[in-house]
Amino acid sequence: MGQYDRKAQSQRKHGPILSSSASKAPARPPPIAKPEWRGNGYMKKAKPKPHLDAPKDQPTPQDQCLPVELQQLVLNIFKDSFAASEDFEALIPVLKEVNEKVLERDWEGAFGGEEKREGYALRWSPSRALAFANVMAEFCEERAEDDWVQRLSKSSAKAICFGGGAAEIMAFAGLLRHLRSDAAGRPQSELDAAKEDPSTEASAPILDLTLIDSADWSSVISKLQTGATTPPTLSKYASASARASNAALLSPSTLNINFTQHDIFTLTTTQLRQLIGDKPILVTLFLTLSSLYKTSISKTLALFVRLDALLPPNSTILIIDTIIASIFQPIPNSEDVKEYTMEQLTDRALLGKLPIEKVQVQGKGKKALEEEEKSKPEIRWEKICKQEMKVNKLEEGLRYPGSLENVRFQVLAYQRL
Repeated sequence: MGQYDRKAQSQRKHGPILSSSASKAPARPPPIAKPEWRGNGYMKKAKPKPHLDAPKDQPTPQDQCLPVELQQLVLNIFKDSFAASEDFEALIPVLKEVNEKVLERDWEGAFGGEEKREGYALRWSPSRALAFANVMAEFCEERAEDDWVQRLSKSSAKAICFGGGAAEIMAFAGLLRHLRSDAAGRPQSELDAAKEDPSTEASAPILDLTLIDSADWSSVISKLQTGATTPPTLSKYASASARASNAALLSPSTLNINFTQHDIFTLTTTQLRQLIGDKPILVTLFLTLSSLYKTSISKTLALFVRLDALLPPNSTILIIDTIIASIFQPIPNSEDVKEYTMEQLTDRALLGKLPIEKVQVQGKGKKALEEEEKSKPEIRWEKICKQEMKVNKLEEGLRYPGSLENVRFQVLAYQRL
């Protein structure tokens, strides 16, 4: 064997280790953690913050139930109803002031003048109207057997909008046109012929819509109603066929609108009873309920108590609000506050589901609250819809002279049993 040939097993150069020279100390176990300083002045390292690019929960896209052509008609009515739409640049200072006042929750400062109300309607209401209309259209599809949906689809129905304004009237106008072909406006030639026919009877409204808000939206609503029920103005170069087929979004007789300027909290039981009537209706709170809770939790819960007593069976409360809608309530005899979600408070009002230990009521202990819960009447509501994170993404090709935006929101719906 040569001197460079590999042997079957390596041999010790100096022979085996003698027992007298072997270490008598016990073998140390391998370390279980990295060595680090833990003496005086030791500070534990903070946990790393999540990276900005880390994946987050994304809202679910809202189904575009309204055809893009119908959505464009809704936008056209906003554009054509207000002269200020011809020069959006001139509106920028007004819009900035309105936005600042809204963030400060100064409603009088935000909506105290006609120019401000029209500016708000032009800038923020169009995107919201499309979102509200798509939500209601999807709701009507999924709840097609509900009493109110049946009434709207086949005969006549009634709806009340708390906090209602420009976005609500155009959302319902778009919904009505989407659901009922007989609600569509007719060309002027047909309207003129109907006027000359003595046998023609005026049709009853398909939808009786009541809007209630503390700001005076009457002029804005009147202009939008006129725009929705009047054929659009055509260019002088329009063809004869275009003029012959020119029609309004809705027939004037299909939508009956009543606006009431009133503080929602001060509506009496008698006033509410007159507004509601004795048939199943739809009550909406679109981007309104969280503001009511932030103003006063107790007054908002009291409003739900009255609605519970007055709304006929099969009526529906439909809520659309911001995704992040936390409400803070001061804790008695403490500087701390308690945080609630809009859903928790509404569930407590209608379903009685908020745990006792989470309810902070001044002057009441846990035992008193438990007794109160036992004495509450039988639950008469069912939660029929809960969508925590939604976004209405604008259809491509929509045209509007001002800014449009994707609206993010959550949806809750309760039905009176």
